[in-house]
Amino acid sequence: SSATALIRMTKEKMQADADSLLHQLAKKEGKVSGRTAFEAARAGDAAAQEVVDTYISYLACGIGNLVNIFQPETVVIGGGISNERENLLRPLRPAVVAESYGGGVVRSPELRIAELGNDAGIVGAACLGL
Repeated sequence: SSATALIRMTKEKMQADADSLLHQLAKKEGKVSGRTAFEAARAGDAAAQEVVDTYISYLACGIGNLVNIFQPETVVIGGGISNERENLLRPLRPAVVAESYGGGVVRSPELRIAELGNDAGIVGAACLGL
């Protein structure tokens, strides 16, 4: 569920749906980015909403696997897509619960956006060297 995958999924949906708002947003931006599908979905584009829903289901599956293995108290999401904040977290929370073992009996981890955004990994790696 990387930004690269989201961009690829968006491009594939654009090829399949010539009437989608995705085309207008990509043209306006000059490219397809990780934001394109989220922006079009917020504007009510059904094709874009399919892309976002699929992306969130893949992300929830990955996070659910980590939760099932490590049972963390918190999962922090970084990278460029984290700029979507609640537009990402709102649908992601119940999807992660559905992917996690315990059927709601085991406490689900808190999902948060990295405060350092796209720089979180770089800062964390630098801190390892201290």
